[in-house]
Amino acid sequence: MSSGQVTSLEARVACPSCLAQLTYYDPVNSIVFGCPECHTLFRQQANGSPERLKSFQDIPREAPILPLGSIGTLPDGRLYRVMGYMLRKEAGSPARWLEFMLFNPDTGYAQLAVYEGHWTFIQPSAEQHKGLSGYSGNNRVALDGDTKFNIYNKYQPRILYAAGEFDWNILEDERLTVTEFVAPPRMLVEEKVKGQAVHWFRAEHLEPQQVAQAFGLTMSRLPYREGVGAVQPMPGGNSWSTLKNFTLLLLILTLLTELVMVGVRPRRQLLSQEFVSEVGSAPGAMTEATSKVQVSNSFDIQDGPAVLDFALHTSVNNTWLELPVSLVNEQTGQGFEFSKSIEHYSGVEDGYGWSEGSVDAEATLDQVPPGRYHLNLYPSTDYNRQVTFSVTITENPWVPSNLLLFMLALLIYPTILYFRRHHHEQQRWDNSNFPSPHLH
Repeated sequence: MSSGQVTSLEARVACPSCLAQLTYYDPVNSIVFGCPECHTLFRQQANGSPERLKSFQDIPREAPILPLGSIGTLPDGRLYRVMGYMLRKEAGSPARWLEFMLFNPDTGYAQLAVYEGHWTFIQPSAEQHKGLSGYSGNNRVALDGDTKFNIYNKYQPRILYAAGEFDWNILEDERLTVTEFVAPPRMLVEEKVKGQAVHWFRAEHLEPQQVAQAFGLTMSRLPYREGVGAVQPMPGGNSWSTLKNFTLLLLILTLLTELVMVGVRPRRQLLSQEFVSEVGSAPGAMTEATSKVQVSNSFDIQDGPAVLDFALHTSVNNTWLELPVSLVNEQTGQGFEFSKSIEHYSGVEDGYGWSEGSVDAEATLDQVPPGRYHLNLYPSTDYNRQVTFSVTITENPWVPSNLLLFMLALLIYPTILYFRRHHHEQQRWDNSNFPSPHLH
């Protein structure tokens, strides 16, 4: 029979408690049945007579999300029919979850589990993973090829409710010790009973949208997802490694580009000259002498457009200096202007020294064409105060702040994603019985 089809065989069995006729779809293997009418679990014996196993008291208030008999296409591309479902919990823990029994005639049974809105698709593993359970303590791991699965949970299940058909006595599951190992988005599950063979299962994370699409449901019908699931992929998924490597490559290229630019356009000092402001002659007023233009020596910009850094150093002390500056191209007359206000005050008050302001200032001009230039300076200061100041011009200065800002911009998204992933992983292991191998 094709994996694109599910069996159309149907049979009926009568509930021994309420005599309801229950439809089931695997006449060959199904032996245990849960009646959705009176909530009795019974077994059909070889002689055809039913045997009551349990009457459930913990009755779900709502019908199952996936109705018995419904059909859906799971991520392995096969059609599965919902044969039954169980409400289970951990012994000694309030945690509850639903497990839906799925059946495909070619591959047999699988499960679809949902806990707090997180879905996992579970299938039997043909491998027994021998030798992988020999580790002890909190660092126990399981290996699947090159993938290491870390121990996440260990418990004994309890069956609170069941309906539909099953090919084994589900109450015997309460004897199991179940150990879960995770390597998101996958999980290995070990089930064992003392003195019996160990059974392994593989599980993988499913997004709610995948479940809704598989069974033709609207998202509003699915349970709301809370917290982080045991195998829910971290933000960024498999692209995180690529993003880290790509970001590192960009950072290296940025540094190399900066080094090349420094080599191609080396840093060069064009001018270093000292000036003295004029002294005024009338108290409280600016005189013609204090606003008299001062002209610097001429200098050449050979390669352009260039970036020029202006370093200003003054002798201001309890006074100020207002310094408009004009960079003038002597061939074209083109000008570039900036102005700086420099002030510095200090003193002693109540036995404590204080100061404010600075004697230094900086300015930057970019896109300055090549040519011969000089500076026109228009210093102004307090009456009867003479201020000495110097101007140093550097061509193509190395500005680390620009490099750092660009590198920080490259790191913004990876950094945000890193902390999102860390928080996600922390939430995942908050729900575990074991410490995180990554956070401890």
